[in-house]
Amino acid sequence: MANTIDELLKNGDKDPITGETITYFHRDKILPVADQDRDDWDSPETVANIATIRKASRIKLEDGRYFGIRYPLFVTEPDDNGNVEIIDGECRWRSTEDGPEELKMLPCIVRTGGKKERRLDHTSSNGARKGLTLYQTAMSIHKDEKEYGLTSDEICAVHGISPASQLSKYRAILKLNERQKQIVRSGSFQDVNLVYELKKLDDEALTKLEKRVSKGESIQQAIKALVPKEPKKPKEPQGPSNERQDEDDANREGAGQGGSADSGQDPLNPEVSDSESFVSLTIGIEAAKALAHLLDVPANLDTRALEEALSDAIKKMAHDAEAAA
Repeated sequence: MANTIDELLKNGDKDPITGETITYFHRDKILPVADQDRDDWDSPETVANIATIRKASRIKLEDGRYFGIRYPLFVTEPDDNGNVEIIDGECRWRSTEDGPEELKMLPCIVRTGGKKERRLDHTSSNGARKGLTLYQTAMSIHKDEKEYGLTSDEICAVHGISPASQLSKYRAILKLNERQKQIVRSGSFQDVNLVYELKKLDDEALTKLEKRVSKGESIQQAIKALVPKEPKKPKEPQGPSNERQDEDDANREGAGQGGSADSGQDPLNPEVSDSESFVSLTIGIEAAKALAHLLDVPANLDTRALEEALSDAIKKMAHDAEAAA
């Protein structure tokens, strides 16, 4: 193992995991990327994480050397000025800002892949270590879809989202109103399952939520307590009367002759009045899976999750079409 920076630069150590050559760059030649996913550099958690890296790197070894930064940063190829951009490792880079000069030569692996590969390197490393907040993850997923063209399966894999039905909940975060988004953005909860519940709270309920949390109640308990209760469905009569049965028989007979008994409407092609704002469709599971394939929705979900994911995808398509019109 090399003992000095000169020897490391000369020998070109290999990363033990990837086998790629490690090159050392001075931190002044390493540039952060402005539009990366993490935007909480001033948060107590991130500040503490950087401080931990800083403290560990400055431990003195038996021979007087610093322990240093041991995990290589991923960087782009050098530009004409010899500068590289960080793909992964900004916390490690930040930890050396006020360090001794010998700690400012940082081990780097130069990634020569395309835009998508660099994006996957950046996103997967965030998911594997100190994770993003729910809001940061939602923004990252949106960027993966819109700017990098990642499929739903690729996004689930790189962000570690399982089961795949959870993806629709992350997408739902960006559909919240501004006040609801601010609650998610604050990082006060990390359970993505609460997003749909939060979406049901109006302004009055959100005010109550803030008061309950300020008094020490957990935000999870407060949200669940404030979600409006769904009204119970009225009980159906205990069996049809003879009169109702006769009416049903007449309707079936009329339908068999090409229309309903009283309106002449084809039951296979029901009309929807202009005053109606919703259309309800019932399709089989195979048809639902085919629709999922067309809408880039994971098809291997349970029935309820597939229904929710398809509904979200159709609403998103309608919103995009309306925006483009």
